[in-house]
Amino acid sequence: MTARLCMFLTALLLSGWLLPAYADDLKDGGPVDPLRDKGMNGDVAAQMELGNQYFFGDKRPRNYTIAAWWYRKAALQNCREAQFNLGLCYENGLGVKRSRYKAFQFYSLASEGKIMPALLNMAIAYMQGIPPEEGDGDTPDPGVPVDREKAFNILMMLRSERFIPAYRELAEWHLTMDPDEQTPEDLKKVFEYAKYAAEQGDAEAMRILADCYFLGRGCAPDHAAMFEWIERSARRGNPEALAKLAWCYEYGNGCKPDEDRAFKLYLKAAGAGLPMAMTKIGDCYTAGKYVKQDIAEAIKWYNRAAENNNHQAVFRLGVFAAQGIGMAVNQRKAAEYFLRAAKLGSVHAQFNIACYFLDGTGIPPDVGAAFYWFSLAAKNNDARAQRRLGICYLQGIGVGKNNVEASKWLQKAAENGDEEAIKLLSMESD
Repeated sequence: MTARLCMFLTALLLSGWLLPAYADDLKDGGPVDPLRDKGMNGDVAAQMELGNQYFFGDKRPRNYTIAAWWYRKAALQNCREAQFNLGLCYENGLGVKRSRYKAFQFYSLASEGKIMPALLNMAIAYMQGIPPEEGDGDTPDPGVPVDREKAFNILMMLRSERFIPAYRELAEWHLTMDPDEQTPEDLKKVFEYAKYAAEQGDAEAMRILADCYFLGRGCAPDHAAMFEWIERSARRGNPEALAKLAWCYEYGNGCKPDEDRAFKLYLKAAGAGLPMAMTKIGDCYTAGKYVKQDIAEAIKWYNRAAENNNHQAVFRLGVFAAQGIGMAVNQRKAAEYFLRAAKLGSVHAQFNIACYFLDGTGIPPDVGAAFYWFSLAAKNNDARAQRRLGICYLQGIGVGKNNVEASKWLQKAAENGDEEAIKLLSMESD
């Protein structure tokens, strides 16, 4: 179990007032409770112990709300561990409205006490950035801009302390560099950092190391080593490793094919909360692969994945709505799904929503929006979108006519095998 998850399971906090349903536990006149009395009198150690007892159901009935209340009292007395736990609560939306920005603020406070998991989470926030989000009042929280240099400096400091998760995040840091700036030396560092953390038992690092062996990233490709490390990561419950191990058994990569085991592993990964695995289970029920075909069950799994913003699942729901698979044909709903999936990065959805805007299917026609989405899908190397973008430039649809751009995009589409683009170019040459 990672240090981050360990700390997360150790304590959760709830921001705000204690709910009335639990207030009786704290009223005077109740049973004699010396530990509670100490906590109410400001004893931080007692507050933390009470939080632990309620959280784990140890000596007291398990009650996360009361546990969080006690942890919060400790946090307000500048208990660094409690501040870190409150950050985790905000980051995961547990008991409070989810706010990555507020989580970052509490991690910052906790980091003043050299709480290494808090410093790690700060580094991750700097690596990924936090967009502005709705605040408590009319003013939005400003978010945190990406600052890879700050992230790197924090991670290197944690590395000097031999904090194992920092090695894993350093591997991610080098892995997520701008491809134009990434060098073979960076990929070597991805491998070295992931290997060190994996050998110390970090499950996520094991998964990264397996990817290195599979892709030959910083090392020679080695499918046997890939399978060994992905299996070790999966045994520790890493959701992505479970799905990748399922893929190995599905296609016999590093092992003998075993469809039954593959499906069970996908199911386990989905149960662990991996949206991609949820989509895969939906695909299995759609196609009747490994299981009896069941469209209603497929839709259930797609909806679960869509709730976690998996663009593939959202796109599939759009297709089902457009074609009336498992539901009545509803082009308006299909358009909503396609637009959402397009914004999440689905290239197929970007092409579909462009066509919907162009034709006015399910939504009002908008040639400007059609051009925008054709452009995005074309830049993501969709041959159909490249052809349609060329036609937009050729005919002035949503953009001014431009024969040079038209020819460029039609040529790209033709190079990607689009037969209609090939025909259009041959007509031009005639």
